[in-house]
Amino acid sequence: MLEDLLEGRNPLWILAVMLFTILMLFLVRIIFHNLIKKSDKHSPHYVPALRSIRSILYIFFTALGVGLIFYTLLYTGTEQESKTLISQNIERIVWIGFVAVATRIAVALSRSYFRHKIEKSFESDQQDPTSFRFLNSLTTIFIYIIGISLAAYSIPQMRFLAQSALTGAGMVALVIGVASQEAIANIVSGAFIVAFKPFQIGQRVKIGSDISGIVEDLTLRHTVIRDYQNRRIVIPNSVINKESVTNFDLIETKVCDFFEVGISYESDVNLALSILKEEAENHPFVLDNRSKDEIDAGDPIVEVRLVAWENSSVTLRAYIWARDNGQSFQMRHQLLKSIKARFEANGIEIPYPHQVNVQKESKKEA
Repeated sequence: MLEDLLEGRNPLWILAVMLFTILMLFLVRIIFHNLIKKSDKHSPHYVPALRSIRSILYIFFTALGVGLIFYTLLYTGTEQESKTLISQNIERIVWIGFVAVATRIAVALSRSYFRHKIEKSFESDQQDPTSFRFLNSLTTIFIYIIGISLAAYSIPQMRFLAQSALTGAGMVALVIGVASQEAIANIVSGAFIVAFKPFQIGQRVKIGSDISGIVEDLTLRHTVIRDYQNRRIVIPNSVINKESVTNFDLIETKVCDFFEVGISYESDVNLALSILKEEAENHPFVLDNRSKDEIDAGDPIVEVRLVAWENSSVTLRAYIWARDNGQSFQMRHQLLKSIKARFEANGIEIPYPHQVNVQKESKKEA
């Protein structure tokens, strides 16, 4: 079809291509100007995607017009076999360009949709943004795979290589399987995290025994944890799947802190327990976690007990409830300061470790 169009080889064809290109650029400009204006009022999350699509279409139609003019000039004076080859190449280039534009548009729309869902989930607290982050990555990869496959199918050499790879199976399949084993493990582990929800984005977690922080992102390959020093820790999903996960915000956020302090054996234990209880109960972050029956029975908001006799001290413990891990963390540090001041004012000693060394002298020979 394209060969018949090029056969005329007159300036009218070049003029027609130029007019077509200008018209398409003008239509893209008008259509997307109106779309962006409407989206800005009703669906602002689609505006970045629409601007990206507009830029892609500008590039596509400009490249298409220049390419058609170039191949028209190249077409002049060539033999029939070369003309056929040029026509076929133009059709392939147009198809690949169309597939590339469609793929990029689909990716832009997909990302805008999931970005909107993620923002809504953060606002409502009823939806989990973790699954949307993972599905966003998975959908993007899927769209690119389809686009590359459609583009490659238009090239005979690529189709031949694909058939050869499939018929040559054994060793190629083994090599690919070994090479992609870790990548597949990360994807599957990420799917397990989304399905079974050991944590969600925004929750405080501890991975293994060393890594603590807030879950910031989940992708096909890895999970991003922001620690309490504002550093990002990137952990492969397969590693998280093998580690124990402590979730401080799962089901409920309230937490009971075992606040322990040691006093000397010579100090007044009852007075120390009274001070410990008073300071804890008067703190603004303390949470009254008592049931109705416990309140009626007169149980204290904070229980304090003597829990151990150590080498150099007597250990006292207060069971202090807080609304969440963040408030518990702040309360602990403030209580360390206030309780130390109260102990010093009341003569209660927080002892240093003591060690007594006994040295026996050998008996002198008679």
